Amino acid sequence: MFQVSRATEWKALIEVRPERCADQPVNRRLFGKFCEHLGDNIYNGMWAQILRNPGFEPWHNFGRSEPPIAHHIERLERYFGTKGLGASRARGVAFPWIPCGQGAATYELDKEAFNSETSQRITATTIPQGGAIGIAQPLYLPLHRVREYDLSLHIKGQTSELLVALRRGSPDGAVIVSGAIRSRRPPQGGTPNIRPPKGGTPNEEPPEGGTTNEETWQREAVRLAVPEGKVGRGELLFLTLTLSVPGTVWLDQAELFPADHAEGFDPDVVRLWREARLPLLRYPGGNFASGYHWQDGIGPRERRRTTFNAAWNQVEPNHVGIDEFMVFCRLVGCEPLICVNAGDGTPEEAAAWIEYCNGTATTRYGALRAQNGHPEPYGIRLWEVGNELYGNWQIGHCTPDEYAERYARFHAAMKAADPSIHIIANGQDLRWNKPLVERHGDLVEAVTIHSLMGGGLRQSNDAAGVFESLMAYPTAYAAELGAIRDQMAPCVARPRIAITELMEFTMRSNLPDSPALSEALFLAGIIHTAVRLGDLVELITHTATLNHGGGMRKEREFVYPQPVYFTTRLYATQPGAWPVALRVTTPTVDVPSRGGLPAVQGAPYLDVLALLSEKSDRLVLLVVNRHADRAIPARLDLGDFRFRPAVLVQSIGGASFLDRNTLQEPDRVRLTEGRQSLRGVAPDFTFEPCSVTALTFERVR
Repeated sequence: MFQVSRATEWKALIEVRPERCADQPVNRRLFGKFCEHLGDNIYNGMWAQILRNPGFEPWHNFGRSEPPIAHHIERLERYFGTKGLGASRARGVAFPWIPCGQGAATYELDKEAFNSETSQRITATTIPQGGAIGIAQPLYLPLHRVREYDLSLHIKGQTSELLVALRRGSPDGAVIVSGAIRSRRPPQGGTPNIRPPKGGTPNEEPPEGGTTNEETWQREAVRLAVPEGKVGRGELLFLTLTLSVPGTVWLDQAELFPADHAEGFDPDVVRLWREARLPLLRYPGGNFASGYHWQDGIGPRERRRTTFNAAWNQVEPNHVGIDEFMVFCRLVGCEPLICVNAGDGTPEEAAAWIEYCNGTATTRYGALRAQNGHPEPYGIRLWEVGNELYGNWQIGHCTPDEYAERYARFHAAMKAADPSIHIIANGQDLRWNKPLVERHGDLVEAVTIHSLMGGGLRQSNDAAGVFESLMAYPTAYAAELGAIRDQMAPCVARPRIAITELMEFTMRSNLPDSPALSEALFLAGIIHTAVRLGDLVELITHTATLNHGGGMRKEREFVYPQPVYFTTRLYATQPGAWPVALRVTTPTVDVPSRGGLPAVQGAPYLDVLALLSEKSDRLVLLVVNRHADRAIPARLDLGDFRFRPAVLVQSIGGASFLDRNTLQEPDRVRLTEGRQSLRGVAPDFTFEPCSVTALTFERVR
């Protein structure tokens, strides 16, 4: 179906034979993405809630040692362009809140909490006439989209009111908009908190840190409407919560949502992934999955306990759990892939999660889902048993032999919960996979591979050489995947591979990396390789949706695509579905081994995929030009496919493989569309350097 040969001159020939069509269409699951509770991927990313550390949890939830805490302080001070976030710790104020106002007050992270470990106690002793004292948090608002914001929080205490304000530039800056929450005298008596314990079922158990009198807490809310024209694009603001008269208040579970949120999610994120027709999304990690206990993320949001995200040294409010994730999938229109905790989790816990998602309301956990407002089963079919358990960085890291037996136990429990699910084993290389496929091949339906490429090149100063190696890698990748297939074949009925993490991974801005144009070409090349391997690769979930890897960025509440977003969008929205026979004669390059990436002989500069539409009325050529700076002209021989001369041309490109979009230039790299006249039996077309191009030919009947 596909042949490539070396051109003898600097020109290519693309020969397509539409009459020789594959026996199955391209699997849309090859265009998936990945999301994780990591950095600002979920919170301050996909999730629309703006405040950080909304539960006023203690500093150790941002790292069990000093370096991680210092990292969080430095990162946010750089992001907000402000100083002093670290000084709050000595004052008894939760990170990244800071003391503010005039007068005298004491602060404490108090174990008398509405939920989880601590609340923020403020005791104002002296306040000058007309003044106020309390706490503040720096933030940005999506004012380009919406002017109204809803603040809610839990409060108790002995003060008449809590003043709420948005201020310009500093905690003492000019007030943009303000409101007030008037306290009611709390009743006496009450009942303890109810929360789900780690890995278990909900029961009546007080939160960590002691009991609390729930009835003394009030949930209050105020809407803040920012006057039009009062705040500039991306301007720094501070939310202040202050007392104007002496008294003591406890604050907990504060949230600030834009009024236009999409059932809790950022509407721009939802819109862009919906426009891309995203077909598949992996959740909840990643390294995070190996320590995640799904019952921490269900039930009333304000009642979910905050936990420590040990994988990434950050606070986990558990506001986005499986029910919220399924809302996001519904809004976008994508299928879920769930990675269960096979690190410090148990087979029973995984089975209970499956029952919660797929069981009827008459089952134990299906009834719990219905109680939480979701009576109909989700019917999730794709489940992955663990994440990167071969790595010593992973919670629950184990040997290949240990994982083989662990997988067998998980498989039995998960299939007992729902026999119809498709289970994907945590695979990687031949050494790791060997005991799994040899001992339990009858249980193996697919194995994963994670291909985060370029880590060994991080110290290189040769950006062009790094680009060359990364662009050649998809050519070598076919042999790597083929070796896994050959190892599985004697033991596994239908060898399948799931690429559940994929990206360039140099993590250097001076080198090709996931935010750069090079990533758009890299992903396109891997997709082409997967398509050519037939049904061996059953899915790809490229890393990641937002603020991590490639996908999109959200800065100062502005959301914009990174270059690789357009690859996902281009491929997932194509009318072409059926691969057809193809022969490509193209300039090639011999690439030496670099930084752990293999040597490749005859890597083609033009990487081509030809797809025929369902009704055979359109033929799509998807062409990647992997040359750094040279356009490549090509003769297009489409066989007996007669087409209209006005050809749709869609292209992703830029001036350099290092080009990336920024807050200042959000559309430096974009997907362009237009019509170009191509006539004759074999027209010529020139493919620009560092580009991904789709040519759509419409048949003339």
